[in-house]
Order: sequence, then structure tokens, then C-alpha cells
Amino acid sequence: MHDTSTQLPPESASVTPPWRYLTLESLGLEAASLDFYQLLLSCTGEDAAAQMHRHAMHFRMNGCGRASFVAHLDALPAPLARFPLWRTELEGLPGDLPAASLLERVQRALGQPLHAFLASTGWKTAQADIWQSLLALTLTSGQLAEAALMLQLTDVLRVGHFLRVLDGGLCSLAGHAERRAVLGALLVLPEGLAPLPR
Repeated sequence: MHDTSTQLPPESASVTPPWRYLTLESLGLEAASLDFYQLLLSCTGEDAAAQMHRHAMHFRMNGCGRASFVAHLDALPAPLARFPLWRTELEGLPGDLPAASLLERVQRALGQPLHAFLASTGWKTAQADIWQSLLALTLTSGQLAEAALMLQLTDVLRVGHFLRVLDGGLCSLAGHAERRAVLGALLVLPEGLAPLPR
């Protein structure tokens, strides 16, 4: 398995801003600290896909090192379970919004300064667990309920990405179109991840 999780799709990289994608880099995750991901990277040889599938099934049941599988939104610390709904609300904010007004709305919803939230252990741990859970679901998923969970977890990452962009001033979020673009960022997972043929 090749570690390409921070690379953008080659046909889009030159024309699409990087904040349009959810990658390790854009999420602020460090590959070396992701225990389950590192285990997947160690899978090689002709049976690499089978190895990754076995590891993913084990991760879903028992976790891996510091990483835990997120089986449902309620397992996440507050207010993350509400992030998918909040994404819809943020997308629906009308018209232009000054950065200060948007920041005030966000911090009121979080109940704390934005920078403090992004720096919190709770968010950093949850974000790493969510990303690795999406890897496991990609390798093992086959049920509609799991597809729904994947969408919910991706939406949590999208909101976190939006907050990171807002905090870092990486692009303007004043306009409705800009906010929708960041909140609709595409998830980019490593190459070589695929469920075993059924």
C-alpha cells in the first residue's frame, strides 16, 4: 500500500485549491501518529488486500494502539455528534458574512474560542479516530447503514476542515459559494484501499 493520502488527484491538483479536499495535510493529521493507518501501510505482497481486510475487521472490534473505531456518532464527544446537522446549517447561511460575524457564530455554537477547540485533545483524538474509521469502513463496508455512517463521519471532518480554514484564514469564507465549497470538500483516502471481492 502506498502512502498517498496527502496527494491530490493528479487531474485536479493543478486547477483546484487544496482546501477543496480532505487530506491528512488539510486536516492537520500526522501519519506517524495514526496507529491503524501505519498498520495498513505495513501490508505488502500479493495478499496485502486480505491483510488489510483482516486488520480492518480487528480494528472495528478492538481498536488499534491509540486508535478507536467510531461505530456511531454518539460515541463522539460533544458537540461533534451535531456536526453533520451543523454542516447543513452553515451551508444555509445566506449571503455575505464578514469574517468577524462568522467567527462569532461559530464560537457561540462551540461554546469556546475556535482556536481552543481545534487545539483540544478531544477534537484531535476524535478527528484521528474518524479518519481511521473511514479507512476501516472503506475496506469492509457493504451495508447501507455503514454507507450512512461513512457520510456522517465525513461530514464531521468537513465541519472540522471548515473550522480549520476559518481559523487559519486559508481562504475567504465571506460568500455563500465559498462556504459551500469548503463544507463540500472531497475526502481523499490512500490508494490501494478496497474491500475484498464478495
